Amino acid sequence: MGVKWTPEQESAIMSPKDSNLGAQTLLVAAAAGSGKTAVLVERIITRLKDMDNPLSVQELMVVTFTKAAAAEMSARIGVALAKAMEATDDKVLQACLERQLNLLPSAHISTLHSFCQWVIRSYFYKLDIPPTARIGNEAEMALLKQEVLENLLQEAYEHNEYGIFDLSDFFSDDKSDAGLQDKVLSLYEFAMSQSNPDGWMRRAVEPYKDAQNQDLRDTLWGSAMWDEQQAEINRIAERLELMEPLLESPVGPKKWDKVYQEQLAALAQLKGAQTWSDMVDVCRNLDTFTKASFTSLGKALEKGEVDGALADEFKSLGSQNKDSLKGMKNGLFHIDEAVLQQQFVDQYPLIHNLVELTIAFHRAYNEAKKEQGIMDFSDLEHLCLALLVEPGTEDDPQPSEVALELQDTFKEIMVDEYQDTNGVQETIINLISHIDNRFYVGDVKQAIYSFRMADSSLFMHKYNTYGLENDAVERRIDLAKNFRSHENILTTTNFIFYQIMTQEAAELDYGEKESLIPGRIVEDAPANWVGGAVELHLLDTSDTNSSDESDIGANVNDTESIGDEPENNERELDFIIQKIKELHASKKQVQNPDGSFRQIQWRDFAVLRRSLAGWGTRAVAAMRQAGIPAVVNERDGYFEAQEIQLLLSLLQIIDNPEQDLPMAAVLHSGLVGLDANELGALRLTGEGSLWSLMPMYAEQAQDERLVQFLGHIERWRTLSRRHGVADLLWDVYETLDYVNYVGAMPNGLVRRANVMALYERAKGFESSGFRGLFRFLRFVESLRDSNQDMAVANVVTEADDVVRLMTIHKSKGLEFPVVFLSGVQKKFNTMDFNSPLLVDKNAGIGLKGYYPDIRVSYPSMPWLYCKSVKSDAMKAEEQRILYVALTRARDKLFLTGYINKEIKKEKGIGAHIKNAALTQTQALGVDLIKAGNSYLHWLLIAFARHLDGGGPLRNSIELEGAINFDLLDRQCKVKVEIHDGSLYGDLDYKADVDETTINTVRALGKVNDVELPEEIVQRFAFTYPNLVASKTTAKISVSELKRRFAERDAEAVSATDVSMQQKPVISCDITENTTGENAILDTSIPTISETELADSVFGRKPMAIADAEEIVTGAQWGTLMHEAMQWLPVKKYTQKSMTDMLDSLQAEGKFSDEERGLLSDRSLYGFFNSDLGQRFIASKRVERELPFSMLFDGNRVYPDVENGERLFLQGIIDTAFVEDDQWILVDYKTDRVKSGDELVHRYKIQMDLYQEALETLTGMPVKASYIYSFRLHEAVLL
Repeated sequence: MGVKWTPEQESAIMSPKDSNLGAQTLLVAAAAGSGKTAVLVERIITRLKDMDNPLSVQELMVVTFTKAAAAEMSARIGVALAKAMEATDDKVLQACLERQLNLLPSAHISTLHSFCQWVIRSYFYKLDIPPTARIGNEAEMALLKQEVLENLLQEAYEHNEYGIFDLSDFFSDDKSDAGLQDKVLSLYEFAMSQSNPDGWMRRAVEPYKDAQNQDLRDTLWGSAMWDEQQAEINRIAERLELMEPLLESPVGPKKWDKVYQEQLAALAQLKGAQTWSDMVDVCRNLDTFTKASFTSLGKALEKGEVDGALADEFKSLGSQNKDSLKGMKNGLFHIDEAVLQQQFVDQYPLIHNLVELTIAFHRAYNEAKKEQGIMDFSDLEHLCLALLVEPGTEDDPQPSEVALELQDTFKEIMVDEYQDTNGVQETIINLISHIDNRFYVGDVKQAIYSFRMADSSLFMHKYNTYGLENDAVERRIDLAKNFRSHENILTTTNFIFYQIMTQEAAELDYGEKESLIPGRIVEDAPANWVGGAVELHLLDTSDTNSSDESDIGANVNDTESIGDEPENNERELDFIIQKIKELHASKKQVQNPDGSFRQIQWRDFAVLRRSLAGWGTRAVAAMRQAGIPAVVNERDGYFEAQEIQLLLSLLQIIDNPEQDLPMAAVLHSGLVGLDANELGALRLTGEGSLWSLMPMYAEQAQDERLVQFLGHIERWRTLSRRHGVADLLWDVYETLDYVNYVGAMPNGLVRRANVMALYERAKGFESSGFRGLFRFLRFVESLRDSNQDMAVANVVTEADDVVRLMTIHKSKGLEFPVVFLSGVQKKFNTMDFNSPLLVDKNAGIGLKGYYPDIRVSYPSMPWLYCKSVKSDAMKAEEQRILYVALTRARDKLFLTGYINKEIKKEKGIGAHIKNAALTQTQALGVDLIKAGNSYLHWLLIAFARHLDGGGPLRNSIELEGAINFDLLDRQCKVKVEIHDGSLYGDLDYKADVDETTINTVRALGKVNDVELPEEIVQRFAFTYPNLVASKTTAKISVSELKRRFAERDAEAVSATDVSMQQKPVISCDITENTTGENAILDTSIPTISETELADSVFGRKPMAIADAEEIVTGAQWGTLMHEAMQWLPVKKYTQKSMTDMLDSLQAEGKFSDEERGLLSDRSLYGFFNSDLGQRFIASKRVERELPFSMLFDGNRVYPDVENGERLFLQGIIDTAFVEDDQWILVDYKTDRVKSGDELVHRYKIQMDLYQEALETLTGMPVKASYIYSFRLHEAVLL
């Protein structure tokens, strides 16, 4: 049975066939769980099956957000193509689909970065970049940025450029210019998300220059601030209109008429202000109109003269007006126009110089990357853009020849997760497509990646301008039906966002057309199905000893930590753990995607949180202690992991042992094991660092641990100077058995993976060309300082039966039967808004004002405007993040947090709940929505209006009066419970083992006392009958075969040496120039052959005094010489012509500059000039690098295998040439040997195999076999 598509899905799949147009651009606004990926795949298959308008998969470009999504998309298309082939009997269509299936691996289904990489590779010759350019890793690029910026600043200081001293004075402190560096990098990163970074930055400076000659109201910021002031005045007027009938009612609060009259007078004054100066005069005197207060109505209420509900509503509206008037009095409009104009004059030089410095950094960074032949990810987009934009049209991009070629190549451009694109990506898509062949899929309500510079306004513009009619060239189709979540979860989500998501407050009006429509049906649900009402559980911490500063109604500028107190977090966590255990123990049922039901498992639970920092690891530990298997997938926290902190401390003291803090950490850890008393005794031994005191203390205390540790540190310090960080780390791991040490700790698998990840990071650091322990530690420090932490290693798969803890961002695209959204009371992160430099795409650059004499900054008008724009955008995105969180649950949704006594106060959240409950319009007021600074704030003001669920909230603020006005989706089931927080918080769980299990275990006898059944004994004693076959390889190389023959020879020799069988073998060296009785045996180290020593790092001279050819290992030099013999033409040479030919091969790209320098021209010329070389040149048939494969008797290698068993042998013959109708076999060697006999001894088996293979495969005999030694410069006949 085929899939039943909704009409909207059908239109998205078939368009433009359901219109009168031949082509169409579509924007598919796909709500959460609406099957957008399935629709996208089906549209692709439908296009490929269309025989009337044939299309190849290579003519489609499908852009996804991640590589994983691209791989999944490609796999889905492959499966769909295979199913379509099976479903049709049309041979022509089958052949067409089969061809598309074969072409699928080469289709352009990728991230935009991968597509840009393909474009650059295809047209690199049009760019000024080396063809060998590669993408640098994160470590490499971070270090290069730092290096380039430091050099640039150094030059600026030396030549007094870019007003550098003023910039440094403003942005940095007395210790360093790190503040200035941070601002340059942040401005650079933001600008790189624009299609013309330098142009955008210079345009952002222009308003400062223009403002110096403009009327204040005509400036960018003055105009915006005036409009905002007028909007607030209009809100005051609207409230006064609502207050008037309340006051005039027979049972209205007439005693408060003075409040109303004062506010009416204030409104008249504000509306009469026509200029900035007028508005300043009015705002300075607004306190005149806020003196009247809401006096008590006690007796009037008791007598029934005043209706309590009307009084509450009047007071709520009047209080909001008072707050607005007080805000105006203390706001921007109490500052004189001339003062504000002077700010622009003062700020222009700073802004101009900062932008020019950032542009200079952009140029210098590009030059450094070009010099090193590397690119970063932003380069991929901008280099691709450079190829696609016609030169000279950067401000209004027009397609270049390359873009026009790509327009002809791709018949349709499909973009998944379109809401997460940025300006650069949008420009690229527009340049390679036409106005009627784009297919965008996304959901602006799930645009949550602004921190990655995504620009949701691109989606919003199309959403608001594309037509809904079938024949629109640019057409919008809405997919609103959700097939993931239960109906009640969807209606509750709608109920919340109908109220809080508005155009003015959140950039989008959430109406019925944006709402989620239930598409999943739950039929015949069992009585113990987990589903039901959406539950909000709040812990009242008013009576606990914790801080009362978790007021969720506190000012938005309060520190981010408010609402995130550790003690209250423990209480909330305790509640979640108990609820999960309760649901699991009661064996609740969940519904499968196919509609069937099954018992709930641990993996059906997910705990989501806005941020896991400082909470996730603790939560997992508590859950495991409570018997709940859990795992956290944190975005960061790697460098805070105990095992990594200890390793970094150890590396710090290896680099500089005079650092007491990391030294104390290592000494106190399990690596050394000093307790607090011993550390104290060490400290009291004398003056100086712990390192300087350690030898004396170790001798006095006779502490072998310290003696051993001192030896390790000295050896590691030497190793760190001679080898790389990766080698040093590996030596630490082996010496301390560190990997197994951390593996034995709780959560050992993750810890082991973390430790190995640090080793891999060190290898990556060095592969980027960076060296040195100090520089590696500095790199790690820079990552930590810039919040570029690594993710903790993940060792859990989707199939594992564990509870998952993750951030909301990480959960996007996933679904879980039961979801807990925790920490809803946590404040939004507004720390970035405290920066003296704020940047926004539309608001430009906002810089704080600055008094250089006293070094004090202050909020300037541009900075306040930029902050206002960014704050609004942040809250709009937080609403979208909340939307994503609520739509992850399939069957059941829990919301958890904590509150305190502030909910009952007249101000703050209590007042907001009352104002919301009394609001009679569908959407809440914009000021009420924008006052929200946590998810809980929005949940409370929304749920306060729910008839049943809002009861506990309305009771908590003692709200009087009925709230019977109609709201959309008010019939949703919501359950709000407020718990006593003091009953939770004890996380000292004990394993749940019942007495029956304990008694059963006690009754068991010792294992050795139990007689096992015969069948079990036989199974444990079973021996595989074909052991020889299990150790026999079916395929073998010549090198492996040679080694096997050598082992057999060694076994034969040792079997005849009776004395060697009777005594332990001691590897020894006999000192030179000693014989007979005076021979000295050195048994201190194992014997190492000269070849092994010569080819090792220890056998080579230091690079400073080594010859060029000695710097490289023997194996590497041998490979180079073999390659030279493969590429050199077979002809006579002179010494000069040989050098010229090798230079020519280098120019062709056969060798790099470094490799060319290592080749020995003399040795190669020596071969061609030798007798063997002359015979080689004279031959009429020459084979070089001749691969062969053959079967031969397995008994020759493995004597115990059955007769008839054959092995598959593979190898490559260096050179063979024909002489007198017979083969001359030649193998090149570069071994360090003293005579040809050594080569014969080492390689005779190999050469015999080559001879046998050559004769078998060609039927021509081998006349002679030679080994040519480039070390000895002679041919050795075997």
